[in-house]
Amino acid sequence: MAERGADTPRLDAELLLANALNLQRIGLFLDPDRPLNVEELGAYKSRLKRRAAREPVAYIIGQKDFWKNTFAVDRRVLIPRPETETLLEIVLKHYAERSGNWHFLDIGCGSGALVISLLLEFPNATGVGLDVSEEALMVSSLNGHRLQVDDRVRWLSSDLMGVLEGSERFDVIVTNPPYVPHAEILGLQPEISCYEPHVALDGGADGLSVIRRLIPEAVGFLHPGGLLALEIDSRQKDEVVELLHGCGLHRVGSLEDGHHVPRVVYGFAA
Repeated sequence: MAERGADTPRLDAELLLANALNLQRIGLFLDPDRPLNVEELGAYKSRLKRRAAREPVAYIIGQKDFWKNTFAVDRRVLIPRPETETLLEIVLKHYAERSGNWHFLDIGCGSGALVISLLLEFPNATGVGLDVSEEALMVSSLNGHRLQVDDRVRWLSSDLMGVLEGSERFDVIVTNPPYVPHAEILGLQPEISCYEPHVALDGGADGLSVIRRLIPEAVGFLHPGGLLALEIDSRQKDEVVELLHGCGLHRVGSLEDGHHVPRVVYGFAA
């Protein structure tokens, strides 16, 4: 797979083999000399063929680890990435009271990984996941059920916050919005440009068209002192900081991801 451009060919092969054998990856190392029967070999080869076409491993095996759990994913949703966990870090930093009855909102929830992870960290919290794609909400609802938070979360189809009652307020709003400049999408890795949903990637001419609409809408749904945190392209940091200041947020700041790249910009309502 290396010759096809895969960044981690050995890891990919191990994950695909484990999936074909219905094992955890560690199971491969516990019985390294196990022979494959005809059906297992066929299942493995079919997965390798899909990966050779640059389909993401997460879509082939139907799941992706994020934070402390494993989430179902397919081509209806973006694949959750470690960089997006930075949004969880900023919430956990500022909301130390894990037993609080916080109310969370995830805008563009996709697989539901963000809001579900928050609900699992805060057992008395409730949440709402919004997405413009009804197909994506089918995936997030499945994950909410599998991870046993479906009694504390609502999944709503909405372009940003349009479907919400004007009186609803949130303690925390997190979002991984579309922020890739339109002209750059086709130049991304084939795993992204050919397979992941463009509606969740395309941020318009400069990558900020959705964010410019989102911030003023979101501010109106925050409790006093509430947190708004957005994932961004590092090149957009200064402009997004200005947008947050312009909408009246205080204690505006940014947080780097594990690669020391500015990844999240945040602010608090007055």
